[in-house]
Amino acid sequence: MKNQLREWKIPLLLTCFICLGFYSVDAQTICSNQTGTHNGYYYSWWKDNGGSACITLGSGGNYSTSWSGINNFVGGKGWSTGSPNRVVNFSGSFNGGSNGYLTLYGWTRNSLIEYYVVENYGAWTPPGAQSAGTFTSDGGTYNLYRTLRQNQPSIDGTQTFYQYWSVRTSKRSSGTITFANHVAAWASKGWNLGSSWAYQIMATEGYQSSGNSNVTVSEGNNPPPPPPPPPGGSTIVVRARSVGSGATIQLRVNNTTISTWNLTTSYANYTATTSTTGGITVNYTNDATGRDAQVDYIQVNGTTRQAESQSVNTAYYANGRCGGGSNSEMMHCNGYIGFGNVSGGAREASDEPTTEEFTDINDQDVRIYPNPVIGNRFTVRVPEGTSEIRVHDFSGKSVKVQPVEFGKRSVDVELNAIPGIYILKAIVGQKSNYTRFLIK
Repeated sequence: MKNQLREWKIPLLLTCFICLGFYSVDAQTICSNQTGTHNGYYYSWWKDNGGSACITLGSGGNYSTSWSGINNFVGGKGWSTGSPNRVVNFSGSFNGGSNGYLTLYGWTRNSLIEYYVVENYGAWTPPGAQSAGTFTSDGGTYNLYRTLRQNQPSIDGTQTFYQYWSVRTSKRSSGTITFANHVAAWASKGWNLGSSWAYQIMATEGYQSSGNSNVTVSEGNNPPPPPPPPPGGSTIVVRARSVGSGATIQLRVNNTTISTWNLTTSYANYTATTSTTGGITVNYTNDATGRDAQVDYIQVNGTTRQAESQSVNTAYYANGRCGGGSNSEMMHCNGYIGFGNVSGGAREASDEPTTEEFTDINDQDVRIYPNPVIGNRFTVRVPEGTSEIRVHDFSGKSVKVQPVEFGKRSVDVELNAIPGIYILKAIVGQKSNYTRFLIK
């Protein structure tokens, strides 16, 4: 009996050693800053000085973290290249302590943006700013925030950049994130992500706290594309607000009124569907003392046309008269902004103005050097108090948003764009200053 027991123990112990060997190969604990690939998933781990924090990379998309007295860290598993359309499944456990959060996290370049979709968090609710509004996705409500980081660490060294946040009001440690919904919610605020995608991970972050997490991430199925417009028709979205109370606007196509909307004092999207073709105008119809309308942009079948990129605005008061200027979001008088034809871009190709026709929008407080731009780098001289610059192509599409450090009057810009005419807008408080430039 003893011999039989001894013979049984030997293969059992050998089997256990083999199991342990396999486990040690599969799991990997990391406590120093690094990135890489593990079991088919990209991982990133970063921490600064102070306290202790490590990540253990498990099988597939699993990882666990533990931290104590840390100043700041962020790490997790996901994908080396982000996507605006990714559906992310996650599950596990999370203890954020006094200040930690479980978040879909990543970066874009051109423009440099750091983004968060926060699903769970500790005693403190990030990011500690004033909410810019809410929206609903995946069965929950999210608060939206945009914060500015000045001269802070980034994936491209010390930079000044924006952070975009969606923070779920009902905490959870398992579920699905339809990221496209968050991209659209941010875009509705004019917060556009960059055109080049860096990594995208389901991350745990801790700041001056202690806690732990165990998370498994995977990629879900992309949602079906939005339905096309009705046969022979178009869907037009107008994003606008009333400055003062009670402004009314009309959407007209080929001088036919498609919809009439009473605006609120906060930006909102107003949607209409039409089979009418021809020129699009947004008309301000009830001007009064203390009341104006402001149109941010319209979208025609998903393509954005910025109001400030349009050369026809008969409602803009400038040079002592209504219709005395152009290329503005503001509507001070009864009149309209022309947004080109339904089927074309912001204008039909035959109506595309020449460079000389843009000379009236050149603001002497905004200068670009060199102009024309050769290559992908140029310098902008901006007015005092500029907080942000935006670049739009000739169709009105936003191609660059870059924050401006407080007090700076000269900004270096990197823009990878095709040759053509572009409009640059410098934001100074509630005012916008414009100039046009040419990329060769």
